[in-house]
Amino acid sequence: MIHRRLSALATALALLWLAAGARLACAGSEEWSTFHVETQEGDDESILDHALTETPLPWRSEWEHSRLALRTSQGCLTSGQWFDRTDMKLATPLGKHSEFGLLLRMNEDDSQAFQYLDFQFRFHTAWGTPGAWFRPFYDKSRQDFALTWQFGADTTSQQLQLAFVLEDMFNNFWAFRQTRVGGLSEPYVQRPYEPGIRWVTRSDRVRTEVAGRWLTPSRKRVSILYGDTFSNEYLWGTIADASVDLNALGLEWRAATENQQAFSTSAPEAAPTPDDANFRRRWWVEGAAARRLLPALRAELRAQYVDRDETHGPPTGPSTFNGIDRLYTGELRWQSQPAWAARVGGMYDRISIAQGGRVLVESQGSRKESRAFIGLEAHFGNVTLSGVEGIELDTEPYEVWFVHDKGFLQLQATF
Repeated sequence: MIHRRLSALATALALLWLAAGARLACAGSEEWSTFHVETQEGDDESILDHALTETPLPWRSEWEHSRLALRTSQGCLTSGQWFDRTDMKLATPLGKHSEFGLLLRMNEDDSQAFQYLDFQFRFHTAWGTPGAWFRPFYDKSRQDFALTWQFGADTTSQQLQLAFVLEDMFNNFWAFRQTRVGGLSEPYVQRPYEPGIRWVTRSDRVRTEVAGRWLTPSRKRVSILYGDTFSNEYLWGTIADASVDLNALGLEWRAATENQQAFSTSAPEAAPTPDDANFRRRWWVEGAAARRLLPALRAELRAQYVDRDETHGPPTGPSTFNGIDRLYTGELRWQSQPAWAARVGGMYDRISIAQGGRVLVESQGSRKESRAFIGLEAHFGNVTLSGVEGIELDTEPYEVWFVHDKGFLQLQATF
């Protein structure tokens, strides 16, 4: 079966990334099980919205060097959907050479949804920083546990982070012990694990980062209808990303890429075929160049290419979806004093859509989307706030009052 071969190929590629020393924020199975790319067509300007909701890159250094920090990126997707991505981290001494940390990650948008709260324990030694963390859930079968190791830190020229996650650690315990009346079990036949790696290099002119995570193949035997029938479910996924930031020739250069994919099946035991196979992948690459035109004026040009694929087998399918976005952005940033900055720019996205078989998500089809935006950034003590207002420049295929505008907000605070 072609998806089995894709699974083997993705596994090999993921191992190559890991062996090569390929951002480390450990995921969970939810980051892949909820991941879909054709759902982004519910927002005909999805890629533009994602781009404007991203945390500004100049904020990255403050986030990395802070032990206590909060950041959130939020924005309008549709009249009924709100983009929400929030991270919080804290650390406090646990002993003379150890510390306790907490990491909160929340993400809800039109392509995936998950919420993680990790309780971390780290022990500083002469040969690195080993550690472990625990991720609780109300449903005990979903609780995760991880072993970690770090060499270097956010202030060193080289930083390497390793992690090995035991996904849904108590799953089978829950299945064989007493459960609530009417409770349904989902024991693993093949348990998933998640190895991950992140490597960062820093110098005065160059910063590079490569990272990779792999959710190994898993198989569940899921009881439905109060245990009278069973379904076999299969899932694997990978994420790999890389970026280079460089100061050269009087310009600030950036190149970045990310590839996320997942494959799943679900088949009743009584009818092992068809298996409702679902493969989804999103790959993007971007390049940017910026230059200071005046002491207070900075100009940036950015291009991004996004490729989205999703296929479904029967009984949901057969269905195929492919979307390609070519997004171009130009921006001017004026900052005459440290506490305030103003932004103005334009965006143009040329979108190609191809759908075959059964149409599962309605799309506006191949199209172009144009947008102007203005923004204001302000610093209040240890809090940085950015607001952006986007104004659509195209005639929309649906009713719009006055002008079609969308708002976006980013906030970062250190404590």
